[in-house]
Order: sequence, then C-alpha cells, then structure tokens
Amino acid sequence: MTDVTGTRPPMIAYHRLFGAFLICMTGIIGGTGPLHAQPVELLYEESGVFGDARRVTIGHADEEGTVPPDTSVVRASDRVYFAVRPAGDWTFDPDDKQTLQNITPVQDTSALVPETLTLVGGEEEGARAAVMSMPKSRIDWFAPVTFRHTIDTTRGLSLSEQYAPAYPFLRRAYQEGQRHLHVGRPLRAIRALRPFHGPAPPPFSFVDEAKALLDTASTQILDEARSRFRTLRRDLVSEPDAAGLARLDSFRVRLDSIRPALVSYAEARAETDLPVQNRIETLVHSADQLHSDVRSTYRRETLRIFLRGTYENPKLRLYLAALTQLLVAPDSAFSVSTLQVSPLRPAVLRTPRYAEIQQRLQSEGWENEFREIIDLVNENIHERQQVFGDEIMQSLRLRRPAAPQPYFEVIAAMNARLAEDQTRFADAWGRALEKVTDVSLLHDLQRWRLASRVAPGTVPERALRLAEEARSHRRAGRLGAANARLQLAARLAEPYAPLYYELGELKQAQGDTLRARKDFRRARALADAYAPPEVKMLRQLLAQQKYERALMRADSLLQEQSYWLLYLPKARALLGMNRHAEARRVLRGRCEPLNDESHALYALLAEAYVGMDVWEGVRWAVQQAAALRPRRSAFVERVSAVRATATERGLSLTKAAGDSISAEELRRRADTTRGIRTRDGNRPRDD
Repeated sequence: MTDVTGTRPPMIAYHRLFGAFLICMTGIIGGTGPLHAQPVELLYEESGVFGDARRVTIGHADEEGTVPPDTSVVRASDRVYFAVRPAGDWTFDPDDKQTLQNITPVQDTSALVPETLTLVGGEEEGARAAVMSMPKSRIDWFAPVTFRHTIDTTRGLSLSEQYAPAYPFLRRAYQEGQRHLHVGRPLRAIRALRPFHGPAPPPFSFVDEAKALLDTASTQILDEARSRFRTLRRDLVSEPDAAGLARLDSFRVRLDSIRPALVSYAEARAETDLPVQNRIETLVHSADQLHSDVRSTYRRETLRIFLRGTYENPKLRLYLAALTQLLVAPDSAFSVSTLQVSPLRPAVLRTPRYAEIQQRLQSEGWENEFREIIDLVNENIHERQQVFGDEIMQSLRLRRPAAPQPYFEVIAAMNARLAEDQTRFADAWGRALEKVTDVSLLHDLQRWRLASRVAPGTVPERALRLAEEARSHRRAGRLGAANARLQLAARLAEPYAPLYYELGELKQAQGDTLRARKDFRRARALADAYAPPEVKMLRQLLAQQKYERALMRADSLLQEQSYWLLYLPKARALLGMNRHAEARRVLRGRCEPLNDESHALYALLAEAYVGMDVWEGVRWAVQQAAALRPRRSAFVERVSAVRATATERGLSLTKAAGDSISAEELRRRADTTRGIRTRDGNRPRDD
C-alpha cells in the first residue's frame, strides 16, 4: 500500500515480515497498561466568535478516541488512530468535519490520507473529539508524525515505541540476555539475543544496548574458554591421565556448543572490530591438536605396561584377559562366511557372562584407561590392520611362558588374520588352543572358529535368541526353563555343536551326569575337533575315579590334539593310579612347557613329588602354587592335603627353596613354548 504521493513508507517491509507472528502474540503479551505518547497542539482557527484563536490537541488514540490508548489494543489492531480534541471550552459541531478533513498527517514529507474521520461525543452539546484512522502498514513507527493544514503545522508527534508490534518480542529477548549475562551465562545470553545478531531491527531505544551485551557476552565466552584451555594444556602436558583426557573431551564438547552461536554472531556483526571468528577457530584447532598430542602421549604411558610389565602386575593380566574376551567374542561370526576381526565393542564386557571382569575394572578405577587401549586397538584394526604393533608384540612374546593364558598367541593370531596370512594364523591359533588352561576360554576360542565355518543363515536367529534366553534363566537359577529353551535351540541350530555342549553343561549342573555325557558326545560328533566336551567327559571320569578309562581316553585324544587341558586330566589319572613318576613326566614335560603359571599344574606336581618322596620338589611346587591364584577349589584341597602330609612327617615347606623361579629366569626361558624341556639345574631332580 502507498500514500497519496505514491511513496512506500520506509518500514512497511519490516512490518510485513514481523506483523503476522507478532500481532498474533499481542493477545497474550498485551494488557501491560496504557503508555503515553505526548500529544501535539495545532492552531485550528485564527479567531473565534470573540476574536480569540482556537487550538486543538492531537494524540495517538484508539478507535474510541481514548488517549493514551491501551497497549494491547493498539498492538492487536491493524489501524492507527489519532484523536483530535478542542483545546479549551468548546466542541466540534458537524460543520467542523470539513475543516477537520483538511488536517493532513505527514511523515517524512509524505502525506498520509486518513481512511475515516469520525466525530466522537454528544450530538446536542457537540463532539469532544474527532478520530481519524489509517492502516498501520502505512506508518513508520519510528519517524515522527506531523499534522498540517492551511494555517498551521504541528511539531512532530512521536509514537511511543512500546506500541510497536515487534516491541514485546525484542524487549523480552533483550531482558533475557541481560539476565543470563548478569548470572554468568554468556552463551545463553548470546542465544537469547539472537534477534539482534543481524542488522538492526526497528531502531528501538534498547537495540544498541542489546548489541553491546552481545559483544560483552562473546568476549566473556572466549576469555573463559581460553583460560580453561591454558589450564588444561598446563595440566595435561605435565601429567596426562584418564581424568585429564575426560576434562579435555568435555572442553571440546563445550567448544562445539559455543562455536555455532559465536560464528553466527560474528558473521552478523561483521562491522565490529572484534576478531571473534578467528579466536574461536584458533581455539578449536588448538584443542584438537592438544587432544591428539596428549592422547598419543597418554597411550604411550598407558601401554608401557604392555612393553615393560610382567604378569605379576594384576593390571596387565586383567587388561589382556579383557582384550582376549573381546577379540574372541563369537557372536559377530554368524553373519560372515570367513573369519573376521571386528572392532572391539566394550559393551560386550557389560554382559552378565563377563561381569567379573567389568566389576574388577570399575573397582580398581581402570575402566577409563582400558577404554583408551580399546580405542587404540580399534584404530590399529581400522588403519594398520593389526591389534598391536611389533614393539608390543615382541614384549608379549618374551613374556609368554609366564602368561596364565595364551594371550600372546591369541593376539598374534588376530594380527595374522588381519594381514590375511593364513599359515601364520593357523600356527598361532593352534598354539593358543594348546596353551589355554580355562575350559570356558577354550570354548570361546573354538566357538568363534566354528561359527565362522557355518554358512550365514545356517544357525537361525530364533536358535540364537533361545540360547541367550536359556543363559539368562541359568544365571537366575531357573535351570528347568533354561533346559527347555536350550534343547530347542540346539535342535534348530544343528550342525552347530556348541549349543549341545552348553546343554550338557546345564544337565551336569542339574546333576544328570548320564544325559550330560550324551549331549557332550553329540557335540563331539558334530565337530570332531571340538575339545571342550572331551574335557568335561574326562573330568566326569576322574570325579567317578575311573582312572584307567580316563587315561585311555586322554591318550587317544592326545594323538589328535596336544591340548594342555587334555594333558592335565592324563596326569590326574596317573596320580589316581599311583603312577607318580609318569605323572611327573607328563606335568614337567608336557604341561609345564605349555603353561608355567597354573595353580593346578603345581598342585599336581606337589602331589607327584610326595608320591616319589622328593621333598625338595614338594617344597618347590607348593611355593609355586602358593604364589598363584587358584581357579578351582579341588586343587586348593590337593595342596592342603600335601601340607598335611608334610606336617605329619615333621617336614617344613616354608624354608627357602634354592630353585625358586625368578622373573629373570622366566625371561631367560622365554622362547620355550612346547615340547619336553631340557633338564634345568635350578629345578628339583628326581630321575
């Protein structure tokens, strides 16, 4: 719309942009009470009946001619009203209407033609006011309105900015920004003051102050961020640790949150001299570089335990045990037809099966440090196709005879698989199977490989789901419900053997040894190289004192696979038959080269030496067993029985044994991994 001169008032574009939304808000925002716009005075007639001049006052009004008008009424209306009132004791009569129509509102030299002119007041005594109206879109709220006619012109009538439609929205944003800055929340202040980021909206009196608030808030944010960064850099460079890295990660998240707000503000305030954008970009780059440098340093410090630690350090043992469990978690193998090494998922350790490892990491305060190792391994897998590099692998190789589990062999096998070296993989994997002393880890190692040999889709999702439900029921002690689900899962998943093995374990836990043995045999028939069922059946025979059958079965199996977990039952069977010297040769010649730090190994060796009446050997074996953590109570009882026998004979097992094994000797014997070891002068001789 245009005025009578054909010129568009300067703020029409703005009002069209904000009008719809802001006018709709006025019903809620309004009602703040009347606000004054100072009226102006105009000479109406040069002389009256008695020769006196008559004047009128003109002010901003509402449709009823009320001056000052109610704020909410003005904001809700699409018209602007002006009330013309006689100044003095006189009134308008109908003849005055023509004269009143000659009063022309003018804004910026442009005449505004009123749409209507209405006399307000009593007809007998005359009207006390005349109300003229015009569309609000024709008015520039921030330019004065003058009124002129043939004999006089008013000075400018300034409309109060509180009546403008955009006023409540912007004023509220300004006050919100003030409040946040006052209580020390400059980022929230910048977000609240977003309407002031760009070129100035209508020139309200507080707009410049709002922009000054923006400048102050951005300066505060950048100064605080820079100060915090300097503190972090000082602390992390001097002593990088997991807590410091967590603080740095938190700081980088903070930068990510303030960056968009500051960049938006900086782009809109290009006319200022504040180098906001350069400062925030410099901070982001510096924080990223510090993160990279410190993480690299911290990882080197964290991994020194892999380079220089021994298995006497419980941290190294726990980390390697947890890494091994993550590496051989078999579930992902069902979706592929070839063996793969997938990125490690720490969430696996939170499953009930690995609760002991997770609880230990948490109780020792090592969880964050271990996560750094996982991150490093995942980066190695993704970028270098290896779990660990040559330096760490060399360190683990030198210490592998003292490892309680074949950690080096498992990691070496994964490195070979990532390098697609099948020969090296088969060798390392075979040595891992030979050395493993824990039947559950042996189960995982073989389950992982068996799963990879099953064509995708052979094991139905339903079978896997039922098996997981069965494990949950078993952990909760609901063995009957677990048995029903596992029975169905095993049938659905044939020829996948491990579920029959789990079913046999479950029936054994229920005390049904015969049916458990049937399931173990079924598992063995489905996968003839699958060892865990054989280990369980050998243990059953030993528990029933069927030593000859156990020995025959062990010898038969050992012709196919030289597993530590098969040699140990053979030695136990020989001890049960009082063939102590043969048991000692199996333990020292076969079991010990494969695994040097097994409590079971030294418990059985102590018993063998008792039977051979070699008490120097008894003392040495008992001392070795006492230094290790037992995994099964049966072997603790064997050592207790040996101690009791020594006490009966009046022999001491506590005086120093001249053949105790030191860490230096373990390193000297590091390359021995299998076969019969040569006679060692520091060990007890008995033949």
